[in-house]
Amino acid sequence: MKYNAPYGVSDPNGPYINGDPSTGQMGSIPPAASIEYPQRELVNFFTDAGLVPDNADLHQTSKSVQSAGVIRGIDSGAVNILSIALTPALTAYIDGMFVWVRVAITNTGPAVLSINGLSGKNIVRRGGPALQAGDLPGGYWALLVYNGPHGNFELYGASFAPAAFVPILAANTNLYVNPVTGDDALYDGSQAVVAAPHGPFRTIVRAMQETFKYGPSVYTMTINLSAGTFNEPCVTPNVIGPSIIVKGAGPTQTFVMGANNQHTFLCTSANNMVVRDLCTQTGTGQGPPCNFAASSGGSIATINTASQGATAGYIFEAYGGYLYPGSHTFNTGSSCQELFAAFFSGFIGLQQGSVFNFAGSMNVTAAIAVASSNGSIAVPVPGAPTFPGAGFVTGQKYFAALNGVINTQGSGASYFPGNQPGVLTSGGQYN
Repeated sequence: MKYNAPYGVSDPNGPYINGDPSTGQMGSIPPAASIEYPQRELVNFFTDAGLVPDNADLHQTSKSVQSAGVIRGIDSGAVNILSIALTPALTAYIDGMFVWVRVAITNTGPAVLSINGLSGKNIVRRGGPALQAGDLPGGYWALLVYNGPHGNFELYGASFAPAAFVPILAANTNLYVNPVTGDDALYDGSQAVVAAPHGPFRTIVRAMQETFKYGPSVYTMTINLSAGTFNEPCVTPNVIGPSIIVKGAGPTQTFVMGANNQHTFLCTSANNMVVRDLCTQTGTGQGPPCNFAASSGGSIATINTASQGATAGYIFEAYGGYLYPGSHTFNTGSSCQELFAAFFSGFIGLQQGSVFNFAGSMNVTAAIAVASSNGSIAVPVPGAPTFPGAGFVTGQKYFAALNGVINTQGSGASYFPGNQPGVLTSGGQYN
């Protein structure tokens, strides 16, 4: 509604004047719109707010404001996909606007809100962290404020954290990564199939960033990698976060290629990682790059993995960390310095019943099993791992030095594959 000037006045903002019979001054003639439109505006407000217009009640404007009827809605959407309808219908999201939403179903993770059929927008905690499961309890009101520059709704009334607080996962959680259909900026990583703003991330790096928004807890973050090739490493930061599972689509479908001067999978700082169902390769350069490396108290366990190509360093390395290799295929034409390498109190424990399969030629330039500087390698008995295709392997069976220990629990000097005998020196032990 706009201002309606007196009838016959050319100035659209011209004022109304009173008539004065004593001077013959005529008063302004009000156009019909100046009387009708304000009434219509108020009646519409009362009706939109859920009131019945009544001449006997002259406080209906105040009551309409109190009711919040035009800024609240009942959620009619599915879990994590909230939907409300406002009256009058919203035509665009406005920076700073706020709405009350009575949530239908408790959220299980990141969620979005759509109003009057507009595109859904992510709901986040203040400061930008993703919602945790239970932040939007079903049957209760949630106050959401739209942040225009960030394009999301901020949830007010959650368990707000001071700046130093690190949230933890409230349940086992999944992220999804796809190098073809994913997008690190447009999607939230919450599902494998794109339904914006939900959809997979494009890179493992982005999934790790999302994971390490959270501190350590009893719950696990599973990063699901699609079939395809990922030309990047997977590295934990130097802070403790949730336990991680990195899961591919299978060792013949998902390939993590690493990068030069970096380990392909590196777990540090007392973090825990499980890597499964994928194939690895390394870049070249300093390090030297290894396929799986655990250091500074970090721990990696592998399940149903493979490796290929020329590994600049070692396939499995424990450098002050803990590594538990499970069944693994060394693809034909592979090479490395060492298969299993434990240094500086690092520990490698081969998993019981594992099968380390050599699909073709495998050239090892140093030794298959190496322990040095208090590093140790343990073979479980019973259930000692087997090495099908061991005849493809060229290289020294083992090397132990500087109080390094290789404990096969009596499996013998010929237990590890290789066409050259093992060597002990400078206090190294082999059992």
